[in-house]
Amino acid sequence: MRKLLILTLGLFLFIGAYSQPNMRTTAFNHLRYGKLDKAKEAIDKAIEHPKTINDERTWFFYGNIYLAIHLSDEAAYKELDANALDKAYNAYKKALEFDAKGSNTEEINERLVVCAEQYFNRGVGFYNESKFAEASSAFENAGMINAGVGITDTISYFYTAQSAYFSDQYDISKNYFGKLVSMNYKEPAIYRFLAEIYKSESDTTQALKCIHDGRSKFPDDFGLIIEETNIYLASNEKEKAMELLQLAITKDDKNPTLFFAVGANYDQMGDFDEAEKNYKKSLELDPEFFDSNYNLGALYVNKAITITEEANALPLNEEKKYNELKEQSDELLEKSLPYLEKADELNPNDIYVLRTLRDIYARLNQLDKLREIEKKIDKD
Repeated sequence: MRKLLILTLGLFLFIGAYSQPNMRTTAFNHLRYGKLDKAKEAIDKAIEHPKTINDERTWFFYGNIYLAIHLSDEAAYKELDANALDKAYNAYKKALEFDAKGSNTEEINERLVVCAEQYFNRGVGFYNESKFAEASSAFENAGMINAGVGITDTISYFYTAQSAYFSDQYDISKNYFGKLVSMNYKEPAIYRFLAEIYKSESDTTQALKCIHDGRSKFPDDFGLIIEETNIYLASNEKEKAMELLQLAITKDDKNPTLFFAVGANYDQMGDFDEAEKNYKKSLELDPEFFDSNYNLGALYVNKAITITEEANALPLNEEKKYNELKEQSDELLEKSLPYLEKADELNPNDIYVLRTLRDIYARLNQLDKLREIEKKIDKD
C-alpha cells in the first residue's frame, strides 16, 4: 500500500512538471479557437516556466495572443489587458532575440508591422484628442518598429516630430525634423517647424537658415514666405519684410491678413497713403477684421494728433492757420469713428478702443456718445 502511494505521488509530480511546458501548446490551441481568456491564462504560465521562457516560440505565441487581445472587438477580451499592444511588441522583440537561426524572423517581422500600424492608429487617436505627448510616443514607436524591419516610415517620423513640437518636446521634434531634412522629405512644413523651434531658442540666424533651405526647395510655398516675413518683421527689417509680403500677395490676393500686414508695415514706415490703401483693401475682403478696423481708425487719429500738435505750436497771431489745422484734425477724427466704432462692436471689451472713442467724442463734443462710452469704461 505504501509503495502504491509513493508511485501515485510520483506520477502526479511528473505530470505536473510536464504539463507546464505544454501550456504553450494549450495556449496556441485556445488562440486557434478564439478563446483569448484561456489562451492568455495558459501563455502567462508558459512564459514563466524555465523550460519555455527562453524559447522563441513561447514569446511568439505570447505576442500573438496579446496582439489578438488588443485587436479584439469583444469588450470582455479587450479588457483582459490594457497594455496588450505593448506586451505583444515586447514579446516579438524577445522572440527575435531567441531566434538565433532566424528561422522565424520573417513571420515575427510580419507581426511587428501589424504592431507598428496599431501604434500609428493609437497616435492618430491621441493626436485628435490633442494629447500630443502621448501621440508623439505612439508615432515614435511606429517609426522605430518599421525601421527595425527595414521599412522607412517617414510619415511616422513627421507626426512624431509635429506632435513633439505641439507638446513642447523640442529636442525630440528637432531630431525627427532634422532626420526628415536629411532624407529630403518633400514637406515644406518641416522647415517652418524647425524655424519656430530655433526662434523659441532666440536663434534667429538658424531660423532664417531653415527658412532659406526650405525656400530653396519650395520657393513658392506660402507658409515659408510668411514665416520669413515674420522673422524680418520681428527684427525690424521692414524693406525685406515688405518685399516678401508683396510676393505673398501675388500668391493669395484674397487674404485680408496679408493686406493688413502690408498696411501695418507701411504704417510703421510712416507712409500714410499706402497704409490707408492697404488697410482699406483688407476691409474690402473682410469688413469684420478687427485689426484692420482698429489700425485704420488709429491711423487717422495719429495723423490728427500730429496736426493738432502742429496747430498748438503756432504763434497766437496765426489764428487762421490754427483754425484750418484744427478743422483738418477734426475731419480726420470724424473719419476714424466708423472704423473704431466697428472695432468696438467686434470686441466690446477692448479698453484701448473705448478710451480712444471717449477722447474723440469729447473732442468732437458728441456728448450722448461720450456718456455711453464712459458707462462702458466704468463698467469694465
